[in-house]
Amino acid sequence: MRLALAILILGLSTVSSGQTLFDIEKRLKLLNNPADLVYDTTGFSKLPPFNYFCDGENQHKWDNYHIVDLNNDGVDDLIYSGPCMPYSQTGIFLNDGQKLKQIHDSPGQIVALEQSTNGTIVNILKEACCCDYFSDYIEIRIHSDCTVDKNVITFEGNTEITLDSLQEIKITGTLRKSPEINEIEKKDDCSEQIIRGNHLLAISKLTSVVELTRSGNWRLVLYPEDKMQSWIGWIKDE
Repeated sequence: MRLALAILILGLSTVSSGQTLFDIEKRLKLLNNPADLVYDTTGFSKLPPFNYFCDGENQHKWDNYHIVDLNNDGVDDLIYSGPCMPYSQTGIFLNDGQKLKQIHDSPGQIVALEQSTNGTIVNILKEACCCDYFSDYIEIRIHSDCTVDKNVITFEGNTEITLDSLQEIKITGTLRKSPEINEIEKKDDCSEQIIRGNHLLAISKLTSVVELTRSGNWRLVLYPEDKMQSWIGWIKDE
């Protein structure tokens, strides 16, 4: 692996996901300190008719729903975040005054909802479970013009995400699920696919990533594959 270290001023550097280091740090801190959603169903009965597959076992139709104006148009929108076997599920609906349009639906529970004059940011965590070994940390940005941006950070479910001094570095090499070299191949019990040790993915060309923390000669980094998908894993200095 080749590694070129470039220490940048926190908050001024923008990685290829389109987010600043400050934005990334703020977002990842919510994993350890989630802001519990306080459900508010005021106005639920006035919403346009809708059906959502996850609410069938609710004691009351409005359980696990939250009413909020997501795009600052003065009209109540709708979020579901609650049980839906085998995971929790989060569905987001925008209200155009006539109908509710679903703009997001995925496994996971809301860990934070942040409103501003520009719109709303919803952060959702789908934790690894059973034969799904990876957690997905999903950010949905709903803008005042009703456009929606999505970014997913994926990491192995046992990864402990610690934030020290975030900095942007350039690397190539193998991103791994844990800070060790493991090349042993084995058959996955669930899919019967062959898994190669603790490989996560290969970074074939010199690429900017965000270093989150270090452990000896290993670095835990966030690798933005593109504007919609990022990965967190370990890479070794060489």
